[in-house]
Amino acid sequence: MKYGRYEIEKELGRGAMGVVFQAHDPQIDRRVALKVLRPDRVTSEDFAQRFLKEARAIGRLSHPHIVTVYDVGHDQGTVYIAMEFLDGRPLDEIMREKPLNLKDIVDICTQVAQSLDYAHGQGIVHRDIKPSNIMLASDCGVKITDFGIARIEDPAAAQLTQAGEILGTPTYMSPEQVKGQAVDGRSDLYSLGVILYELSTGRKPFTGKNIAAIFTAITGEAPEDPMASEPFVARGGSRALSKLILKCLSKAPEDRFQSGKSMIQALSSCLEQNAGENVEKMLPKKTGKAGWYAAVAGCILVAMTGFFWFQSRLKAPVTLPAPISEPKPTPDGLGSTGKTTSLPGADTQLPAAVKPVLLSVLNVSSNPSSAQVFIDGSFKGNTPLKLDLPVGKYEVRVSLADYYEWEAQVHLKDPGELPLFARLISMK
Repeated sequence: MKYGRYEIEKELGRGAMGVVFQAHDPQIDRRVALKVLRPDRVTSEDFAQRFLKEARAIGRLSHPHIVTVYDVGHDQGTVYIAMEFLDGRPLDEIMREKPLNLKDIVDICTQVAQSLDYAHGQGIVHRDIKPSNIMLASDCGVKITDFGIARIEDPAAAQLTQAGEILGTPTYMSPEQVKGQAVDGRSDLYSLGVILYELSTGRKPFTGKNIAAIFTAITGEAPEDPMASEPFVARGGSRALSKLILKCLSKAPEDRFQSGKSMIQALSSCLEQNAGENVEKMLPKKTGKAGWYAAVAGCILVAMTGFFWFQSRLKAPVTLPAPISEPKPTPDGLGSTGKTTSLPGADTQLPAAVKPVLLSVLNVSSNPSSAQVFIDGSFKGNTPLKLDLPVGKYEVRVSLADYYEWEAQVHLKDPGELPLFARLISMK
């Protein structure tokens, strides 16, 4: 099978707009990634010509963190784009496998911001910044794909989009995109802020059971402060980084970073502050040789004190603790008097009865079945699946190859079984 002169070798992936193939360019003996638009996206000959014109303009972008466009063409009733073939993986795949450390998170977002700053300076807005469009190449760092393609999509094609086809994208849309307003580079920086929030906290800032709920959250709700997230604090997130993320997610474009360059400077400053805080915690209060000698002397003194204390304990007589009387039964049947029991050898008081943890059963099924189930970003198994979970709120994601991801927020309020069904929509 061929498109133009390009010989198709295998399919690499599918999206809402088209299919990406690994292909061979016999003219210069080069492997390329060939993106072929779905025929139903090509609504007219005028659109095809406009697409080719705009794609050629994007091909003039030259930046180390933007995938190079080699060629565009029109064949078999559709249009195609021949791009740089990358040996790497999309960020969304890596995010599912393991959490990244703070330095890597800031490094990735800095490289994305660099590419955005360059493209915005050329008058081109990406409009679809999301983890699946960020490739981590093995030899050249971050690469942004599909640059500007969303800008040249025919507005008439939106009428042909089935409900659910954009389920993977809305969570990264800016408020102005959701409202259908004009967008500029600050919309891309908002989307990058969503990714930064997700990478550093392990969850998205805005979620919902359906598109309407997600859009309502994006346009009208404030995101939770990252500092309230345990994963954020555990990764070394600081108040400065939290403020940076919330600035990116401001509803009004004028309240966000006005350029990729200003965001890069803020990210660099946050990383330096974190490094300074960590070094300050490690260093002794005194510096120089005198401080070093004092620190060593202190360690020796502590070690000697501990040694002599241990020797004295070995020589001390052993006194057995008095037996503990059994607690008298009470009307609640727990055998607890509501008081505390003193344990031998302990200086603290512990409760005699511990309140049991309330568990709920989440019964997850899907059509088709055998889909992967993620709870708060952690893989739990394949559908159908029953999970025992403590009462509380959870983010559930159901994923299956060649189908759009399904997401929902579940609140388990009481013990018992809660059914959860995900109807997955095919990309084909």
